Amino acid sequence: MANKPKRLLEKYDLLLDHLDFEYLRQSNNAREVENILKVLRSGEEGHFPQLTAFAEERLKSLRPESKLLRKEQPLATQHTMPEEQWQTISTRLNEWQSTMKAVEESLRSMQDETDDPTVPRIRCIPAFKPVEETAASTVVPPETKCIRYCDYKKWDKFDADTEMLKMDLDEERHREMVRINNKKNSENPKIVELPPQVKLSQQEKQVIAGKLREKGNDSFRAKEYTEAVEEYNKSLDLYPTAACYNNRALAYLKLKRYSEAIADCDQCLALEPTNLKALMRKAQALTSNDSIREAYHVYCNILLLEPTNNIALSYMEYLRRQLPDLPPPNAFRMAIEEVSNAEAEIDFRDLVRPKKIVKDKVPEVISQLSKDTASLIRRQAEKMTDRPIEERTLFPEPQPRRTPLIEEL
Repeated sequence: MANKPKRLLEKYDLLLDHLDFEYLRQSNNAREVENILKVLRSGEEGHFPQLTAFAEERLKSLRPESKLLRKEQPLATQHTMPEEQWQTISTRLNEWQSTMKAVEESLRSMQDETDDPTVPRIRCIPAFKPVEETAASTVVPPETKCIRYCDYKKWDKFDADTEMLKMDLDEERHREMVRINNKKNSENPKIVELPPQVKLSQQEKQVIAGKLREKGNDSFRAKEYTEAVEEYNKSLDLYPTAACYNNRALAYLKLKRYSEAIADCDQCLALEPTNLKALMRKAQALTSNDSIREAYHVYCNILLLEPTNNIALSYMEYLRRQLPDLPPPNAFRMAIEEVSNAEAEIDFRDLVRPKKIVKDKVPEVISQLSKDTASLIRRQAEKMTDRPIEERTLFPEPQPRRTPLIEEL
């Protein structure tokens, strides 16, 4: 398993979402478009003739001299060329062959006239050989399929038409094989559903559910959202995963079935609470479903996981413009704890209770003061009666006060 080759997506650092018409239309990187075209031609991710043709057109506009745009042309044969052109080529070849034969005969006649032993004969092996080579020549080498350039006898027996016919047959076989493979790739993959009584292991369920999810992804990329939801349903019935719930939620969003999309996002978050894609799709579904406050809280949760998420920040500003009473993104609720009355209340009367009780003397002083005032007035009246009448007139008696005079004790 350690020597297993990487997939082309991993090799070229691509995502599955990059195999899309819109992404290819917006991409201006010729290198990246070449890598995407290699992945599409390999057939690892499926057979998409229209997407492959679109990728070739996009690459042609970005880099016309790319090697990937070069196409192999088959060999020209009698059956593929026009009859007039084939007749012209055949006539020229026959003329060249007759000219070469005339030259060969003239050279042979010149060779016979000179008869120089040091000069090798035309179109033959030299007569003299070293001694070492003569001993080794006794061993007959095995015959090879390729004809040597100097073995003219075999070249004379070589039939070009037969060889060309063999090449044509090989080419026909190759075309038929390519046609059969293309037909197999163009057909939709058939997944045979097992009867309910067959019990599958956990690994078998996981593998089959993964294939059904990939099939749903292909339908989603083809914008067949209803078929994609059906494939996701089969996959979830067999083996529920967070990725499949997330993909089905996106398909529900495309179909504008927002309640079901929110439910799938909740299922995905129950399995993976920190899944940002599920949080984003849930917030989008809540916004489309006119649940602005709930969507705002979901965006706040996204910022807790990723504070620099530009999409969440922009949507939060948009929602706050709609509802100005929404709290800021960094706001939080204070927890108020209720204190129980289990403990007994403190009696503060014990703290102010005096250690010694003193009797109040104010009432006694007031009663004594009233008695002293009455006796003082009585004595003064007696003194006035004892005085003579002349002194009484000179010194009249003072008028009694309305308020009693209280002296200090």
